[in-house]
Amino acid sequence: MNKYRAATAGEKTCGEEKVMKGICRVVVGTLLFVMLSFTIFTGVNQAAVKSFKDVPTTHSNYKAIQYMAERGYIGGYPDGNFRPQELISRKHVAALLDKVLKLPQPTSTKAKFYDVPKNHPYYSSIMKLSEAGIVSGGPDGRFNPDAPVTRIQMAKVLDLAFDLHMTTQNAFYDVYPDHWGYVHANALYSSGVAKGYQGEFLPNESVTRAHYAEFLYRAMLVRDARPAGNAMTKGKAWDLSNRIPYLIEQTMRKGQTNGQPYADIKMELSKYATKDVVDNTLVNYYAKACMECYNQALPVLRMEPLVRFNFTQPDANTLHVKTIEFQNGISTGGFVDYTFKKQNSHWKLASFTYTPAGTKNFEFTVDEAKKVIEAEYKSYNYKEVVIKYVTKTQQIELDPVTDAPYTFDQYVFNAETEYGRYKVHFNASDGLMQ
Repeated sequence: MNKYRAATAGEKTCGEEKVMKGICRVVVGTLLFVMLSFTIFTGVNQAAVKSFKDVPTTHSNYKAIQYMAERGYIGGYPDGNFRPQELISRKHVAALLDKVLKLPQPTSTKAKFYDVPKNHPYYSSIMKLSEAGIVSGGPDGRFNPDAPVTRIQMAKVLDLAFDLHMTTQNAFYDVYPDHWGYVHANALYSSGVAKGYQGEFLPNESVTRAHYAEFLYRAMLVRDARPAGNAMTKGKAWDLSNRIPYLIEQTMRKGQTNGQPYADIKMELSKYATKDVVDNTLVNYYAKACMECYNQALPVLRMEPLVRFNFTQPDANTLHVKTIEFQNGISTGGFVDYTFKKQNSHWKLASFTYTPAGTKNFEFTVDEAKKVIEAEYKSYNYKEVVIKYVTKTQQIELDPVTDAPYTFDQYVFNAETEYGRYKVHFNASDGLMQ
């Protein structure tokens, strides 16, 4: 309390010196700006941390806000309030994330954004995150530090900062596959950082201080729960098997939509695939791709890794993945083999084979089928789902490559939910659900 009284006293003393009045106003104004801006993020003594007056223990984000305050990541305002409903700006997002990640100092000596000069109070934090590839500016070369951050911008920042795993597709109705933030929103959903509102992510809504504290807190918990070391996990392998094919697919679709020749998109594709794949595999697909069709060059994995997903890592820079893709009315269903290579610290697609299911097929068990069906229903926000096996029948299909006939089991289940009971037919051969 005394330091704020001292500031007031100083302002009064300046007022008595008419010659110095203008200078003192500038000094006091600057001090107030610094005090109000930096108390949001300055470290505080953990023993002295108290709950903010406007964040009672009943507040939905109390735990997250208190967690961040106790570790010195956030402070508050001089009046003892946190102002949880205020919108958080892009510069404050950068400052808080910089504290949490403890990134190295920027190596560049030049300012990257026109509106963040080297004397900007948040220059260091913004440049650190920019060099780490976590934040970026607009096409006009500006960062817009004072603008509020949107939910989809927040999703990108947290996804990249904490290496979240995208193990879900189409999590939100309002973040469709062509949306630039699709992978980031799905990664937040998969990791439990954000669940949205009744199936929507609301990507363009601005983020409040309370909600950013909550999302950042959850992302930190995800990071801290991972096993120590750099060993590959199923979550990361699944993420790569979703994220990299998606980014390749979207790059090619965008190029086709814009009427670009393949040479124009090779540089972008080289971010996600090795030179051999770019030069000898993707080029062949691009020339004959139907961009108005729903066909994909690469598989789209949804529930498949829940039941069939194996990965091996013969060395630190190589990852082999064996999984499957269900028959879904667009894809015939088949066995998927990926090889990823790490080049310059980035994983890239190095090879890919797809073998359609036919005479050799998945041969799902009843328990595997139940697991897939339950996950499918829950992906559509059913809360109470019980899958009960009823019977099976023998079906005949033709191998998509050889035309040889083969038989397979088709299981029949009842899916009991809070909205009623539904009959589900499940092909043991290719995972088709009807």
